[in-house]
Amino acid sequence: MNMSEEDVQQKLRDLFSDERLGAESTLNPETIVAGARRRRRRRQLMQTTSGMAAAVIMVGGGLTVFSIHDKDNGAIISADQLSLGQSATSQVQPGPASPAPTASSSAPQTSHAPAPPPSTASDGPAKPPKSTAATKPPAQGKVTTGALLTATGFGKLRLGMSESEAEAIAGPLRAKEVRGACTYGYAEGTAVPGPTSVSLTEGNGITVINPAGTVHTPEGIGVGSTEADILAAYPGSTKNGGAYIAPAGAVSAYRIFVSGDGSAVSILLTSLDQGCQFS
Repeated sequence: MNMSEEDVQQKLRDLFSDERLGAESTLNPETIVAGARRRRRRRQLMQTTSGMAAAVIMVGGGLTVFSIHDKDNGAIISADQLSLGQSATSQVQPGPASPAPTASSSAPQTSHAPAPPPSTASDGPAKPPKSTAATKPPAQGKVTTGALLTATGFGKLRLGMSESEAEAIAGPLRAKEVRGACTYGYAEGTAVPGPTSVSLTEGNGITVINPAGTVHTPEGIGVGSTEADILAAYPGSTKNGGAYIAPAGAVSAYRIFVSGDGSAVSILLTSLDQGCQFS
């Protein structure tokens, strides 16, 4: 049964005014009620404070259960102190701030992927690469057609033979003609591969051998050879009019006549020291 404060005061007044107490009480009912109210509030405050203190002590390093005493009614809470130990303290109390990981240690290193190769796709047909080297005309190759004309002679005829020696081998010179110091004739027969014009002098003998047919040299130069072929076979050649003078031996040379397109058309053999015409 709950009683209001007024009911309690009235009950206290009746109690203290009872004549059976034998003396008038000096206690004031309002003072008693006010004191009881203060004790009740103090008890509630202490209970709240004890809970907060327990939480603070647990965070600080251990669990502390303590006694709170009321001045008027004695102990409200009896307790002893318990230590949680160093392990609990280390878990609750924050330690020194750990340094934040540096960007170089925590950030993953990024690897740069190689750039993709340029596209080989073509919008049109592939173009051949441009050549920087000068294009040379293809070599004609060695010419082996016709009779062989060497640096010393043609067949059995030799440069330097006298007229009598030449006629002893090839027979009398046909169409012999003397013009000044030079004698011109025409030799044929088994002594030569084909009809041949010769020029000679009394002092030097045969100085020019000019075959009428197609011939070629041991170096492969003949009818159809190009100027490039001639220069390649005889690097010391010089051009004189429409013919190349190509060194053949110590005392002889080839006279290679070329057409307008630069191809060889005929070849004769001559001594280097001679003054007769080419018949």
